[in-house]
Amino acid sequence: MSFPSSPPDQPDQPSQPSQPYAPTAAALPPERVGLGLLAATGAVVGGIVLTVVIWRLGFVAAISSLVIAFGAAYLYEAAAGRPARKGLVPLLLLIVVGVIVSFFAIVASDAYDVYDDLGVIGLSRPAFIREAITEPEVLQEYGKDLALFGILAVVGIVGVGRRLLASR
Repeated sequence: MSFPSSPPDQPDQPSQPSQPYAPTAAALPPERVGLGLLAATGAVVGGIVLTVVIWRLGFVAAISSLVIAFGAAYLYEAAAGRPARKGLVPLLLLIVVGVIVSFFAIVASDAYDVYDDLGVIGLSRPAFIREAITEPEVLQEYGKDLALFGILAVVGIVGVGRRLLASR
């Protein structure tokens, strides 16, 4: 029993691999950078809150760096209608800023608690917190945490960057 052979290639037409489900550039919707960044900002804010909650529960909060990175990329793509191309650099900068703010949020959270314990006179709570997050001696106490935040942020950013660059 023989099967019918495929039709011969036309000599004047180049053969192209058939990928019926591969999206083409024309098939993807236009990238809505502003909307994508707005949605990614929601993930960053949520990640900052998650960081403080995890920290106050006594766990290592640096893992939230990964949540911020992947959450921001996911929400960006969902809102922008496609993976980041034009918005890649702003998205990565937003993630970096989010990780930095989340680190300072845990320092501020601790300073908020310490204010009552120290019985600070002549300095308001917001002024005390502002001083705590800018004081090098205080920040040195968080050295290991800062290093872990940095490492996991790099892992998250590299993971997101690779995924977004591969989708180009």
